[in-house]
Amino acid sequence: MQEMDEFVAMLRDSAEGFLADYQSSADAKTEIAVARPLNAATWASIAELGWLGLLLPESLGGLALPISAAAELAEMMGRYRFPVPYIEAAIMPGQILAEAGNEVLAADLVSGEALFCLAWQDQPGSDEAFAACSVNGGRISGSKVFVAACEQGSRLLVCANDSGTPVIGLVDGAVEDLVVQRVATASGSFCKVQFNDLPFEPLLSGEAAQRALASALSAGRLLSSAFLTGLSRSCLQETVDYLNQREQFGRKLSGFQSVSHRCVDMHIHIELADAVWRAAAESSDEATLAAAKARASDVAQNVCRQAVQLHGAMGFTEECSVGEFLRLALQYGNWLGSAKAMRRRFQSSTGVEVQS
Repeated sequence: MQEMDEFVAMLRDSAEGFLADYQSSADAKTEIAVARPLNAATWASIAELGWLGLLLPESLGGLALPISAAAELAEMMGRYRFPVPYIEAAIMPGQILAEAGNEVLAADLVSGEALFCLAWQDQPGSDEAFAACSVNGGRISGSKVFVAACEQGSRLLVCANDSGTPVIGLVDGAVEDLVVQRVATASGSFCKVQFNDLPFEPLLSGEAAQRALASALSAGRLLSSAFLTGLSRSCLQETVDYLNQREQFGRKLSGFQSVSHRCVDMHIHIELADAVWRAAAESSDEATLAAAKARASDVAQNVCRQAVQLHGAMGFTEECSVGEFLRLALQYGNWLGSAKAMRRRFQSSTGVEVQS
C-alpha cells in the first residue's frame, strides 16, 4: 500500500508538471462551438508518459495500476482543465481491449500509434448499446450517437448485435462509406456515426461483451467524477484569487460577507464530492459510483456557474478562463449520465428514494 501511495504521488507530480506546461501553451485554448481535432503531438506525449496503458495488464504492455490511480490522474487533468479526451480515447477503449486480450490492438493503444474510440450509445439519454447496430456476415449497419474522439482514421470499437447476441468489434474509421456528423464539445467533438454495411471485425460476444462495456462505462463515470471535482477545485481557486484582487467601494470583493459565504459553501461541496469519488474508487459498488457521478456533476456545474457570476462582466468574455471551466463542467457533467440519471440509477440499485 505504501509503495502504491508513493507511486501515485509521483504520478501526480509528473502530471502537474506536464499539465502546467500544456496549459501555458497555445494548444490549450478552446473556442465556443469549434470542433477541435485531437492534437497528435499531445497524444504522443501522453503515450510517452505511459498514461495510455495505465490500467491495462502487464501482459498487454500496460502498467496494471488500480482504477484509483487513473482517477487521481483525471483529477489533476480537471484542475488544469485539460481539453483532451483522455478518458474517452484511452481509459474506456482500454477496458474493452483488456477484456478482449488482444495484444496487437493493446500495443497500438499504449504506443499511441492508433486512436481508439468507443461507439456504444444507441440513442440520446439511453443506456441501450446493442440494439441500433446489426452485424450480418461480418458487416455492420446502423448508427451510434455521442461518439467521442472519433477522428479521421480512428479505430471504432462498436457495440452491436449479431442475430440477437451482443457483440463488440472493430470498424476502421478510415473507410469512405463511414458517415460522421460532428458537433463541437469542450474537449473536441461528439459524433453521430452511421455504418452502412461496413466491414466488422468481432472482438467480444455474449456476456464478455456486456461485461467489457459495463467495465468501460464504470471507469468512464469514475474518472469523470474525479475530473469534475478537480475542475471545480481549480475554478473556485481562480475565482477566490480574482475576488482577492478586485475592489468595490474601497474593499476587496472577497471581504464582503455574502461573497465569502458563497465561496465557503462551494468549498464544502467540493470536499464532499472529492470524498465520494474516492470512496467509489475503492469500491466496486455501482450505487456509490452513481452517487459520485451525480454529486460531482451537480457540484461542478454549480461552482462554475457561480464563478461566472462572481467574475461579473469579465466572466462572460472569452478571455476569462471560467468560460472554459463551465464548458467542460457541462460536457462531463452530462456525459455518461447526468446527475438526475445517476440519482435514478442509485435509487434503482439501493431502493433508497432520492430527490430528482
